[in-house]
Amino acid sequence: MRMSSSQPTAPHADRNLPGPETGYTAAFGAGEPVTLFAHGFSGSIRDTRPFTSGIEGTRVLVNLGGHGGRPSPGPDWTYATIVAQLSRALADTGATRALGVSMSAGGLARLITERAPEAARLERVAFVLPASWDGFGPQLAARNADYSQRIRQALASGDREALAAELLAREPAEVQTMAPARAWVRAKVDALFDTDMSDGVGLAERIAVDAPGAAADFEGEVLVLTHEDDPSHPVEIARAYAAAFPAARLEILPPGSILWRGRSEVRRILTEFFND
Repeated sequence: MRMSSSQPTAPHADRNLPGPETGYTAAFGAGEPVTLFAHGFSGSIRDTRPFTSGIEGTRVLVNLGGHGGRPSPGPDWTYATIVAQLSRALADTGATRALGVSMSAGGLARLITERAPEAARLERVAFVLPASWDGFGPQLAARNADYSQRIRQALASGDREALAAELLAREPAEVQTMAPARAWVRAKVDALFDTDMSDGVGLAERIAVDAPGAAADFEGEVLVLTHEDDPSHPVEIARAYAAAFPAARLEILPPGSILWRGRSEVRRILTEFFND
């Protein structure tokens, strides 16, 4: 029997696992501005917290459905699924700034290009490791579909080792041998097998934005942050984001930087962007 993406806990027993009474959000810091931080697929508040380091004001972190104890919104997620949750979090917190990682970057992009009221309040947005924009070239589409199929096959066969190998192979060779990276992969394997997170496996093939031209109307400041040689987050997607938003700054770091090898540089870039 599948469970929600974590064992239930007492309210506020672990700030990484907030419950429905807070909208599955946890707040750190105080005062203005309020910045919302949202994770990527198979991530959680725990994974997002490093991005908050040094950011001024109130930092609100959210666990999206299928992650961190929040039930999945159902099978076959789309970016509209992500938008619905981000929209609620932005409305509830009154955030005027936001950072989205991977699927949440796509969710924020869709929210903005749909001209949602919550997006109109955003003054600064950081898209970290964006994975999808308005489409994929034939080669990238084929790679995404093949990867999703291999993940589904490993899940269907109950082969945890095969799934771990697939996830670890997405990391640079020098990262694959790191003990923290291997433990991180193992935790994600367990979550994909044992919780309803697997409802979202097909999101890698989904298009985030239907109206890319609307990005040109966004008046807020934009940071696009990615790194090289990451098949789940191609640099070409980040470049598409940066080209679409008129006030965008693009930062491309060396392989493995954002999650593992360049956290001090990531912190410098983010604090410079949000605190300036």
